[in-house]
Amino acid sequence: DSVSKVARLLYTNSGVSILALGTNGLQRLWKWSRSEQNPTGKATASVTPQHWQPNSGLLMTNDVPENPEGTIPCIALSKNDSYVMSACGGKVSLFNMMTFKVMTTFMPPPPASTFLAFHPQDNNIIAIGMEDSTIHIYNVRVDEVKT
Repeated sequence: DSVSKVARLLYTNSGVSILALGTNGLQRLWKWSRSEQNPTGKATASVTPQHWQPNSGLLMTNDVPENPEGTIPCIALSKNDSYVMSACGGKVSLFNMMTFKVMTTFMPPPPASTFLAFHPQDNNIIAIGMEDSTIHIYNVRVDEVKT
């Protein structure tokens, strides 16, 4: 089934774009631009956001298991909007939001991750909830997972 549904949706913390995670593992970014109709350039219902991609043409894509039934897509955005972490039943991927480059991938299933959260004061600390009810803490700086 090549049809992808939006599985997760979130606004960036700055309020100028929206990020969608599809069931196929692909993330898409839409940005609002400053214009006469939208002088602030922030999210608004009166102006449609534009799909945005870096000039490199890179896509933010997660690995998806062969049988994605029952997987729980998850996504989290760093407080400074610089990084997005996501998973769709496969490994967890950390992406740079400006370039869409993969910074790192880690924690191949099983168990699969079901929820991701950046620490509110430190973008290098990420909590990962797992399908087996365990929680792991990942430190980006030292590329280390604590259980």
